[in-house]
Amino acid sequence: MRVRGRFERVQKSFGRKSDREEQRPDRGAGTGSRSSDRIEEQRPDRGAATGSRSSDRIEEQRPDQGAATRSRSSDQIKDLLRREQRLSIRVGTFTDQCTGRTRTSPDHICVNLQTSNQVKLWACGHRFVKTYGPFKERQMIGRCYLHGINESEMQFVYQPCDHRNNFIREAMCNAGISAFITQDQIVVGSPGSFMWQGNVHAFWRNPDDEWEMWERDLSDLEQRHIYIGYSVTQARLVLSKDEETIVTGAPRDGKEDARGSVWLLVKQSRKLVKRQVLHGQQTGSYFGNAVTITDLNRDGWNDLLVGAPFYFNRQKGEGGAVYIYMNTGGRFETTPTTVLTGPPGSAFGIAVAAAGDLNQDGFQDVAVGAPFHESGSVMIWTGSEDGVRPEPSQVIHGSSVSSRFRTFGYSLSAGLDVDENQYPDLLVGSLDDTVVLLRTRPIIQLNTTLQISPDVIDPNNCNFCIQVQMCSFYSLNDGGRGDDGIKIFFTLTADVTSLKPRLLFQSNGQTAFSGSFTPRQCETVRAGVLSPVQNQVEPLVFCLNVSLLEKQPNKGNVMLPVLGQTLQPTKAQIHFQKACGSDNRCHSNLQMQARFTDENQNPFPEKLGQQVMLYHANMKRLLLQVNVSNVPSEGRPAEEAHHTFLRISIPPSLIYSGVQIQEDIFECSVEASVLICELGNPFRSNQKAEILIKFQPSEIILNSREIHSQLTLTTLSEQSDLSPVFISMLVEYSLQTSFVLKNSPGPTFFSGHVIGESAIKKMEDIGSLLLFTFQVNLHGNSPGHLGNLSVEFDWPMETTNGKWLLYLTQIQLNGTSESVCSPPGNIINPLKLQEEKGKRRTPEEEDKKTQPVLHLQGLTKKSYTLDCLHGATCRHFACPLVGMNNSVTLWVWSRLWNSTMIEEFRDARTVVVRGQATLKLHTDKPTVHMESQSTEVVVHIYPEFGLNLDSGLLVRIILVSVLAGALLLALICLLLRKCGFFKRASTRELYQAKMLKAHVKSQPSESEQLSEEH
Repeated sequence: MRVRGRFERVQKSFGRKSDREEQRPDRGAGTGSRSSDRIEEQRPDRGAATGSRSSDRIEEQRPDQGAATRSRSSDQIKDLLRREQRLSIRVGTFTDQCTGRTRTSPDHICVNLQTSNQVKLWACGHRFVKTYGPFKERQMIGRCYLHGINESEMQFVYQPCDHRNNFIREAMCNAGISAFITQDQIVVGSPGSFMWQGNVHAFWRNPDDEWEMWERDLSDLEQRHIYIGYSVTQARLVLSKDEETIVTGAPRDGKEDARGSVWLLVKQSRKLVKRQVLHGQQTGSYFGNAVTITDLNRDGWNDLLVGAPFYFNRQKGEGGAVYIYMNTGGRFETTPTTVLTGPPGSAFGIAVAAAGDLNQDGFQDVAVGAPFHESGSVMIWTGSEDGVRPEPSQVIHGSSVSSRFRTFGYSLSAGLDVDENQYPDLLVGSLDDTVVLLRTRPIIQLNTTLQISPDVIDPNNCNFCIQVQMCSFYSLNDGGRGDDGIKIFFTLTADVTSLKPRLLFQSNGQTAFSGSFTPRQCETVRAGVLSPVQNQVEPLVFCLNVSLLEKQPNKGNVMLPVLGQTLQPTKAQIHFQKACGSDNRCHSNLQMQARFTDENQNPFPEKLGQQVMLYHANMKRLLLQVNVSNVPSEGRPAEEAHHTFLRISIPPSLIYSGVQIQEDIFECSVEASVLICELGNPFRSNQKAEILIKFQPSEIILNSREIHSQLTLTTLSEQSDLSPVFISMLVEYSLQTSFVLKNSPGPTFFSGHVIGESAIKKMEDIGSLLLFTFQVNLHGNSPGHLGNLSVEFDWPMETTNGKWLLYLTQIQLNGTSESVCSPPGNIINPLKLQEEKGKRRTPEEEDKKTQPVLHLQGLTKKSYTLDCLHGATCRHFACPLVGMNNSVTLWVWSRLWNSTMIEEFRDARTVVVRGQATLKLHTDKPTVHMESQSTEVVVHIYPEFGLNLDSGLLVRIILVSVLAGALLLALICLLLRKCGFFKRASTRELYQAKMLKAHVKSQPSESEQLSEEH
């Protein structure tokens, strides 16, 4: 990762080699091994380095060497570090109060080392153990030493916990596990006090008496096992501008969940008072393991950073966290402003240090240790106005420093400029008995300029006419050292925004040119245009990238500079000369219309403002007609449209088959279901173009209710109103069919005697035969895979009281792949009756057999109508027309159940039975539809003569009829006689009358006689 304020290492090793090999802990040891499942441990520990915890080494009575946690600048301390010297602190002797023996304590373990500006060292060993009494009770009370930087100066011993006054509560106080020293104050943490409640001790000298020490601490708060004092720090500008605020971590705080907390304390009267508490977010994360205060955003108030090394998130792959609380005028929100996380299992946040302004940008930076990430690592976050940047600016891995590291970054100490180059350095500790000093490299602030001339070029006359000048200037904050050997490496790229290069450099014939120059120097190169230039609208953009040309130092102590920030490329541009007005800017006025047409370019009709295509199987092609124009309109010029492209999305239900364009200069191609047409470069003013895109309907067109397409015009000329045009068309496919009842039975009669259902052995015993003939005609092609037609029946099979009515015997089809309809549900011939062998009588023959010569319809009075709603129970079934042709015929054979008619309708004059047959379409295509057609099935039924009369009554009716007829004849004869019908004249009288009449008629008149004489 790029480094800002990059560190160089100076490695320090302590102890004998054999001791280091024997005492090196595993990854499971120390603080880094502590996880959420070890919350129940009752004893906090710190291991070999500052801030380290090593519970498995408590019983070792051998002193360890720790790393420094925080340093204040002083010349003598820097001399020690530069000369790799060791400072010895006299442990001294003490007398065991129980045994009276005098000895040097082997139980002092120095794990905390602090310095003050007055060259004072504060060293603590929290595992300092004393044994008392005859039973040699071991009491780990801890001990601290205040020592001058010189061996001759007096050493003071501090032992804040008094086990003699309160053995149970102070015997395991572990004082010194954390400490912080300033010029006049010392703060020490003892997490084992008050049965592991913990405590914080603040010491400062009486300004009037240097031998008198004042102390403030927390009282017994009756909160067991929360480890107050596990980490401590102190600063002003936290809760107040004037008062010091002590910040301490309690990583096991929480009644039930042990989420951890951080306490902010102030001095009040003779004790420390809690002002604010910040709580952790995850159980067992050890929130408060490390605390650091620094002003990250340069607002004048110190911000708070809290480490939680055992935080984890499996889903995100995170392990360890640092919570950042930004200070808002002396107040902290309860939720963190930013949370930094590390790799899983890394113990990220076990050590957090304010590293100072490493990159010299005016903001304080932060270092975070992750000792169990591979061989250990330290990550650097730079400060900003918002706190810290989201990603680390540098990650330093232990393996890159030394192969001996296994827990690099276990402890950190920062803020001291050891090599006096005006940059703070970083001290990194580990559990590997090794401390490394990382020195910050000097930083170069580099500025570059890029100038190009001329500003406008003629694309037809530019033979390396472009001159490019690059210059660099820098500032170096290295404490007075020179800048010998610094070189700038550069790469200049021409026409970076164009896919096809339009420029070449004269020196190498390429679009990129690289080289180096020293700071405060300029470099000039020339470039030319590649003719012909297709794109004359987009400017020619040059991009300059620079970097520091690094080389290996000759001496180990020489610190070469590094760039202080990630330099952004420097860009400059020039333009082509165009015929687009005095401002050399082209303002086009492109317009577009589109519609769907058939292959003869006839537009499809519209319905409610939207085109509708009536699809049929014979449709082979349709067109999308697009008209593009660049014509001036009111207030809108129509200058040349450079690099004009038309993009058309191809509907998935259509198959692209080609394009027809009036102008041959246009080119079209298909890329990822998008048709791209280049409409010229430029598309000139007052120019019009018509593009016809040819499509073929695919089989899935009927699965879509609409056809959609998006059309987009783009140009490099200036036009702000170019937006996509969406065009759509509805698709409809309607089946045209006819459905009729071609033949139906005539009047049907019933007679005879009642025959039980069990006595019926053959179909002829049921009753009269009924035949219905249905005709289905399809106008056009068969629906095929689009759907299936079927005839659905509501058939009056029974009466409402469950007696048979129209008994179905067979359904035959012609014109389909199936010749017989056999619907499920035992609909056809449910009694499995057999037909008599021999030739089946036609319905006409059945009518001749049962039709009577004389009917006594006048003897009955009632008429009945039976349908699916009243009087009859209808069975619903369907006959699919599978694989149908254009014409299908259905024959439905049925028989009237004679016994039912005799039993139920003996007194009927007529019985009308009604059913229904419907032609329907079954399809899953949303665009295919057909109107259902229904026809009614009607049977008229009459009783035969003599159905209601016995034989005796019939004889009496005949005799009465004969007598009535004879009496009627006698009456007629009597009337005729009285009228003289039977009287006649004689023959003589008859002839005489005739002759006289004839004679009278034959005599002429007098006029006739006179005329005859003349």
